Amino acid sequence: MADDHKCTTHYEFFNALRDVIIASDPAKLEALHNTIHDWSEHDPDNYFWAIGPQAPAILFQVMMEIVTACDPGATSKPAQTDA
Repeated sequence: MADDHKCTTHYEFFNALRDVIIASDPAKLEALHNTIHDWSEHDPDNYFWAIGPQAPAILFQVMMEIVTACDPGATSKPAQTDA
């Protein structure tokens, strides 16, 4: 293997995904955040399955990257907002 070959892992993928989401149009970013929040409110069983430990590991990581990119203050679920 060449010395200049860099192995890309899922971590680089998730970092790139987060960077793209963060750099997106603010209105679209807010719409995505609101959609995630609404999903967590209106279909909590499926939402919490999707971000829970019983979900496939890749789904959990993708969901958490999307959630935290939309709301930097989030830790495990979208911030609660009064609608």
